[in-house]
Amino acid sequence: MKRAAVCSNRLGAMQAALEKRSDRSRKPLWKWILRLGTILITATWCHNAFAAAGDLYVSEIDTGSVLKIDAAGNRTTFASGLSGPFGLAFDRDGNLFVADKDTNLVLKYTPNGAKSIFASNLHLPTSLAFDATGNLFVADFLANAILKITPEGTKTTFATGLHNPSGLAFDRSGNLYESEYAAGTLLKFAPDGSRSLFASGFVRPEEIVFDVAGNLFVTDYDTGTITKFTPGGTRTTFASDLSGAWGLALDPAGNLLEVDNVSGNIFAFAPDGTKTPRVSGLGTPTFIALERPTAVPQNISTRMDVLTGEQVMIAGFIIVGSAPKRVMVRGIGPSLSNFGITGVLSDPTLQLQNQGGATVASNDDWKESQESEIANTGIPPTNDVESAMVVTLAPGAYTVIEQGKANGTGVGLVEVYDLDPAANSSLGNISTRGFVKTGSQVMIGGFIVGGGNNTAKVLVRGIGPSLAAFGISNPLSDPTIELHNASGALVSSNNDWKDSDADAIQATGIPPSNDLESAVVAVLPGGNYTAVVSGKNGGVGVGLVEVYNLR
Repeated sequence: MKRAAVCSNRLGAMQAALEKRSDRSRKPLWKWILRLGTILITATWCHNAFAAAGDLYVSEIDTGSVLKIDAAGNRTTFASGLSGPFGLAFDRDGNLFVADKDTNLVLKYTPNGAKSIFASNLHLPTSLAFDATGNLFVADFLANAILKITPEGTKTTFATGLHNPSGLAFDRSGNLYESEYAAGTLLKFAPDGSRSLFASGFVRPEEIVFDVAGNLFVTDYDTGTITKFTPGGTRTTFASDLSGAWGLALDPAGNLLEVDNVSGNIFAFAPDGTKTPRVSGLGTPTFIALERPTAVPQNISTRMDVLTGEQVMIAGFIIVGSAPKRVMVRGIGPSLSNFGITGVLSDPTLQLQNQGGATVASNDDWKESQESEIANTGIPPTNDVESAMVVTLAPGAYTVIEQGKANGTGVGLVEVYDLDPAANSSLGNISTRGFVKTGSQVMIGGFIVGGGNNTAKVLVRGIGPSLAAFGISNPLSDPTIELHNASGALVSSNNDWKDSDADAIQATGIPPSNDLESAVVAVLPGGNYTAVVSGKNGGVGVGLVEVYNLR
């Protein structure tokens, strides 16, 4: 009950603040804001994560140290007394892991700098990478192997028979890519360990990294180049004329950072390849990482008018990781009238489908089945005719459909709750599609940034015209989007996504495909947020709201 009470208190505070707004025409959009569920937005699998303030960590061989460089360019020594620091990687809790090649150790540093030995008896460890479930993978250069180490420190061998592994990176599907320093190749390992040749023709490939769009970048030390592979496999030379190209990372703006080992510089490359200096005057830098934030977007739900046919409410989410996830899905209608909403969905029903379209679970009235299990969550629906289900789901993509019993229509709310946040899996990639009207029947999505004092960088999109390509009739012709904080203040807004901040939106790799669609990129501190998608000049139609975590 404690979690439900916290959500209720937050909702009350948001409503009180919003009631004070002088723009009375906007009150209907916010007075009945929505109940907030508990769901993670989008996980990022790249092992080079992003810092809230853009703090940059660089390993230096000559000084045996790891430097920390803040957004203003100020340098401090984060760790010293090392014997050949190489690969760097942050875990989900903000701990920094360092491969110390000459002592054959992997060291762990807490955010306050406390040092401990995480793994020993290695054979010149180079690159480090975390998978989506928190396991650390180590490229063991002289052992010609890749090691897997659980969060508890259990070490196993993931792959052997390699040729001096030097770089590691995971794609969004959980495949591990490895650069073969001695063979001049890239290998791809499926989650089950099966391997295949991904690319060849390199001289001395070093580090590899994926951007948010799924492009793979590889440094080649001897040729001084960075090679880019698109998700479709197209290969191009992204950058050349470098001096000992080594470590790679991505900054919060989507720029690719490259460690120039010989010149002692770090360069930033914009998505179009434009090169600018970022840091100079280093000794012999090798690897680079940006600190992972502890704040993540979470708690999302969507409220809108539920009609029939293709205009029912459809919400999609993905479970990522290796472990099953226990969730509760709720379909709310009648109890929304307690918040002053008229025309509510009188008898909502729910259907949960897997990515193949098969029905996993369904429910009409929540007490008809699983009553005790749903009640024990502490957050059952407050009206007996509302819908809910508790299910344990394997990793994969799922769709929730909320509609009215016997083709009933009205304002409804769909929510997904994570009942097992400690599991080695998370919920992500949330989007909701439905019919967008006007007034209190626009599309309203709410989420909370929580989990620490850092910030989260998000992309929020309002989609309409491009839905026609998927056979949707009457799409929202010109969607607009507003992002508000907990006090109701406008954080950002957009009509056509190219009107403002187009470069930042383009750099995410997932801009809207239609110029009339809307999007905003924002770096948000912890708190409650709402995204309102409506039609320009009172337009109506089928729309889609999406929230992506860019960290």
